[in-house]
Amino acid sequence: MSKFVKGFSAVAGLVVIGLSSQVSAGEGFYVGGQIGSTTLGHSIERNQGAAPPAASISTFSEESDVSVGVHLGYKKMVTDDAFLAAELFYNNESAETTNLNGVLRSDLELEASYGVNFKAGVEVTDKLSVYGIAGATWLDLDVRNSYVFASPVKYGSEDEVALSLGVGAEYAVNNNWSVKAEYTRVNDVDFDAPKEVVLNQFNPNEAEYDNFNVSLSYYF
Repeated sequence: MSKFVKGFSAVAGLVVIGLSSQVSAGEGFYVGGQIGSTTLGHSIERNQGAAPPAASISTFSEESDVSVGVHLGYKKMVTDDAFLAAELFYNNESAETTNLNGVLRSDLELEASYGVNFKAGVEVTDKLSVYGIAGATWLDLDVRNSYVFASPVKYGSEDEVALSLGVGAEYAVNNNWSVKAEYTRVNDVDFDAPKEVVLNQFNPNEAEYDNFNVSLSYYF
């Protein structure tokens, strides 16, 4: 958490300083939409109640699916070539995994991702720019736990936040429209899954999130 707070605060401070001066042409507020590919990873570490060394096992599953979303942002040039931006985003997600750990089946579904991204970059040419991304991403997760041999089934939902890092590139079609391609990643998102009925225990769960998207933005 301390690493997240320090990184988030540093980038936020740069953005606030950069956005405090007067807006010029090619800057300002923008809105848009994006479509992307999300990869959701899910790991479980489960104590099966047996004697060591086989007391616990870890399993991992990963699946990819489509995401669609919207964004609202503000961009500011701080030099002739360098810029800063802050952006809010929301993605409707459809990625889900099925993780089998012994007799435990855990279905994890990503309903949505949303948050804030701060960007710092440079213009390579008059039309092309590249930038780094740091921000906070919330993952809206639904969990369904069951045993492969019989009921019961237990449900849970989690809304977890973590540091997101990434890179992007933007191509200016004209003074108002631009196309962007971005990749962001979120690691090691710990969350609480429903307690097992038979073993009466909570299992450590962890999610990973990768998103590659292409977006279209309109500058006012």
